[in-house]
Parts: sequence; structure tokens; C-alpha cells
Amino acid sequence: MMKISRLAPSLLLVIIAIATVVLAQTPARPGGAPATTTAAAATSTTATTAPASGGVQQTLQEILEEPTTADMYRYDPQGRRDPFQSLIGPTPRVQPGQRPPGTPGFLIDEMKLQGVVKTRGGLVAMVNGPDNKGYLIRVGDKVLDGEVIRITPSSVVFRQEVNDPTRIERYREVVKDLAPESATKK
Repeated sequence: MMKISRLAPSLLLVIIAIATVVLAQTPARPGGAPATTTAAAATSTTATTAPASGGVQQTLQEILEEPTTADMYRYDPQGRRDPFQSLIGPTPRVQPGQRPPGTPGFLIDEMKLQGVVKTRGGLVAMVNGPDNKGYLIRVGDKVLDGEVIRITPSSVVFRQEVNDPTRIERYREVVKDLAPESATKK
């Protein structure tokens, strides 16, 4: 007896919810009176599931229909992110086959430190690019994936942009030594 008294309010709530859905989906009659399916819905739950599922099925069918022309479909983001934008990071502004000439078009990994020269303006580094030509770089010079942040008498330190979504830091420091570690161990 106790279980029936606990189950009855829940069952009544489900019946009212189904009746509300059925009323919302049935069209109004020409006389202005709503359809009288509420009495049938309140008495039997099996009678309400068939019309409700038919209406839901029709709604699902309308949603799943493909638009017949391109003019019918418009994407409305409503504050959401663009689903076609990369999650890894910002896309490079330069096309893969079109790099700027000189050091701004070189990746940090493509350059090799050849020497460091002391001038009146400070230290200047000489690097070989992937084209096997020599270039001079100074603190603040930009390269394709970073910039020069420090030059010492024996090394150049770059700040490289990292496009790894698992890392908290967006940058990492890359040190190019004048004498590689493998040469000093001999």
C-alpha cells in the first residue's frame, strides 16, 4: 500500500507531462476549441504514447530533412565557437608554400648558429638558414615560429610559439649553442 501511494504522484506527473505535449502538438479546431484528447490522455497512458510518439517522429523527420537549396540553411553560432576553427592554436598567416624571404621565413629548428659578433649596438648572431646562406639576427628579430629574446657570447635564445593544447604555456625557450653539446663531449 505504501509503494502505491509513492508511485501515484509520479505517475500522475508523467500523465500530465504527456498530456501537455499532446496538447501542444495538436492543431486548434476551426471553432477555436482545442482538441479534446486530454480526457483520453488522463485515463490511459497507452493511448497517449501512440499520438505523442507520432508527433515526435514527425518533428524528428522535419529536423533530419536536408535543405533543398543552399539559401535555406544558415549557421547561427549563438555565442558558440566556430566548429571549423582549429583547437590546437591559431592558424599560421602564411601559406605552406609561401614564406617570407630571409630569417622571418625560417623555423627555429631550420637555423644553425655559426657565430656571435660583438658590435657597438650589442651582440649579433650569425646563423645559417635552410638555404645554406648566412644571416645576421639581433634581439627582437622575428622568425616564422618565434623570436630572438637573448644573445650571449656562446648562444642564442629563442622564444618559440607552442601549439600544443595539452600544455599550459604557450611559449618555450629554445637555446642554440655555438658549440653543440656533442662536439664538446669529445
